[in-house]
Amino acid sequence: MSFIFLLLLTIIVLVTLFFVQRATYKHSSAQLLSHIQTSASVVRNNFEGRASALNNGMVTLAKDFSIKQLIATAGNDSQSLKSAMSNYQNRLDADIFWVLGRDFSPLASSSEPLENSSQIVPSFATPELHWFSFNNHFYLIRATPVRFVENSTQINAWVVMGIDAETLFTQNLVELTNMQISLLSLENNVLLGATPETPFVNDLMLTRVEASSELHRVSLSSKNTIYSTIELGSWGKNPVHIVLSTGEDDAYLSSESLIGQLFIILLSAATLGLLGATLLSREITKPLHQLIRAARRMRAGEFVETFPSANTLEVESLSSAFDEMQQGIRDREEQIHHLAYFDELTNIPNRIQFSNHIKDMLKQQPECQLTVLTLDVDRFKDINDTLGHDLGDDLLIAIARRLSGYATKNGFCARLGGDEYALVSHQAAHGSPEEAAEQLIKVFEQPFKIENVVLDVDCSVGIALYPQHAQSLQGLMQCADIAMYSCKDQHNPFAVYNDALNKHSVVRLSLMSELKSALAEGQLELHYQPKLTIHSHKVETLECLIRWFHPEHGFVPPDDFIPLAEQTGSIRHVTQWALRTACAQLKKWREQDVYFTVAVNISAIDLVDLSLPDSIASLLVEFDLPPSALTMEVTESAVMSDPHNALRALNLLRNMGITLSIDDFGTGYSSMAQLKKMPVDELKIDKAFVLDLATNQDDRVMVKTLVSLAQNLGLTTVAEGVEDLATLEFLTEIGCTKAQGYYMTKALRADELIAWYQNFIRNGLT
Repeated sequence: MSFIFLLLLTIIVLVTLFFVQRATYKHSSAQLLSHIQTSASVVRNNFEGRASALNNGMVTLAKDFSIKQLIATAGNDSQSLKSAMSNYQNRLDADIFWVLGRDFSPLASSSEPLENSSQIVPSFATPELHWFSFNNHFYLIRATPVRFVENSTQINAWVVMGIDAETLFTQNLVELTNMQISLLSLENNVLLGATPETPFVNDLMLTRVEASSELHRVSLSSKNTIYSTIELGSWGKNPVHIVLSTGEDDAYLSSESLIGQLFIILLSAATLGLLGATLLSREITKPLHQLIRAARRMRAGEFVETFPSANTLEVESLSSAFDEMQQGIRDREEQIHHLAYFDELTNIPNRIQFSNHIKDMLKQQPECQLTVLTLDVDRFKDINDTLGHDLGDDLLIAIARRLSGYATKNGFCARLGGDEYALVSHQAAHGSPEEAAEQLIKVFEQPFKIENVVLDVDCSVGIALYPQHAQSLQGLMQCADIAMYSCKDQHNPFAVYNDALNKHSVVRLSLMSELKSALAEGQLELHYQPKLTIHSHKVETLECLIRWFHPEHGFVPPDDFIPLAEQTGSIRHVTQWALRTACAQLKKWREQDVYFTVAVNISAIDLVDLSLPDSIASLLVEFDLPPSALTMEVTESAVMSDPHNALRALNLLRNMGITLSIDDFGTGYSSMAQLKKMPVDELKIDKAFVLDLATNQDDRVMVKTLVSLAQNLGLTTVAEGVEDLATLEFLTEIGCTKAQGYYMTKALRADELIAWYQNFIRNGLT
């Protein structure tokens, strides 16, 4: 009888062993497959995160005003573009870049030019993962179009950047996934990249690898390996797969250990007899079935709070192993979440989480009103270049901490990338958008102390409101960026978005790109305004004033396009055009026995260009003009921007016999010592002091003082803005040399000027 029960016990144990082995194997396989899928998600999220960060940085780069300027002038200065792109390359952790023109011609690159760029580059702008082979390396590649006019459909250039695949497959990725990872093109049987210490890669490439997400076994060097393949982007027209693999012994270690332990249990049960077999069976079978059920719940994605306990050490060990495995999966999922939604440097929310937060706010309260503030650190590049990137990173971290403390009660903050941060809150939390910006700026009132370096940091804040300014997340962020960059241009601490800012930015960008063509197409004209010599009541000198008549925008004031020309360096072309046009007109008038001298304005950029004197000398020879026929007018602020080179250029012009005039005198910041050094012949008194001269006693005292100063220095004077007879009489009384303004006439075209001049000779001022 005992034998029968013992036999039955043996049969029961064997059956139990069979089912446990089968269930455990299935469970282990399911867990392994789940782990591979989770690991694949880790790899995908890691690569997509790097691609997204690269893409976001490139989108910001493509909107960068200075980058567009450098691209537009790359034909003349490719090194500046390459230097700026190298800076962005380092900031975005990219390994290679190209900048291509509208026709895909190379403008700047970190390596050799691309071949067939017109065929392949546009495909890199799509959101999928793209792999690209170049110089025996494989790169995760992205491309972004650059539009000089943001809302235009025309693409003016392309920016392409890539991350070396070798830098993506790191030991950290192995530790994070506990898998060996390879990147293969199965169509071409080519290895694109692999994690360190992957000994079976070459053997695996010689084997027929199955493109399937299921588990597969392959024998490599007398060792069985379990692997699965998952598609991850494309190389050209062929898909690319990641191969996640691990040793079979490691994969089923728990299963094999369990079988050995159960076999010992079987022998023990047979020895102890019926009672022992019955008790042991109860102690073993029950918790094992509970573990199986727990394993199935884990496979279904549920979190098991507790695992069954037992007196049997082996079952307890297995239960503990299941618990540790589940906890490991949970920890990896948390790491994946952190990598996807938090900034790696500052550990605060990133752009993705910031966008999701706004979407959640709108989803929970569709009728809510939000304030979005984007913040950019002023002169951060100077801090990086002067103190180093490590200290710059420490500053970014310190700013993030301070903003996080502020956002605890005032909204939700994130780092968007580079030195740009953002904060969103309900409009009701602030009295007005301006108050919200002022409160945020107060966060930066206290200086930052980084490694014993005290830094006073200023910022530019752009403000956009939902739904007043935009109804979409993308539109809201764009409005905030436009406002932020506008306050940078105007040197204001903050700006609230309005439609005029967007229109103004588009028009300014359009004018910037069209100025050079406007010169060639004859859209610019020179008008001439007379200067009345007061004591002789004659007109001997004219000032040249540039007028731009745009075919679309109409008359463009000089104050709108001259600063743009100075920013882009096009002012040199404008000055050369003005000098040539003025000299040609002077020669034409002299052939008609009309003799004037003309004054041409030159900027600070022209002033330090030591090729200008030679250029003027060539023009005088070409048009057979004496140097005295020209007067160069330069503002005192232009001289003071670089006194050494400016004075050197002024001396060269003076030695040539060119008359020199300080324009807008009284509004700059030159000292008497600097004025004494300037080799000038004339001071032009700014119209701000002249317009109300007839009625304002303070202006009278100021103008009289300036005229007296000029006389003592042996200089002539010109008063701008003379608009009435009383002003002219006062200037005559105090001994001012010349008068210029609407009382004589506004600036006229050359033919209109001659008609006015003939009438002036006949009738004088009427």
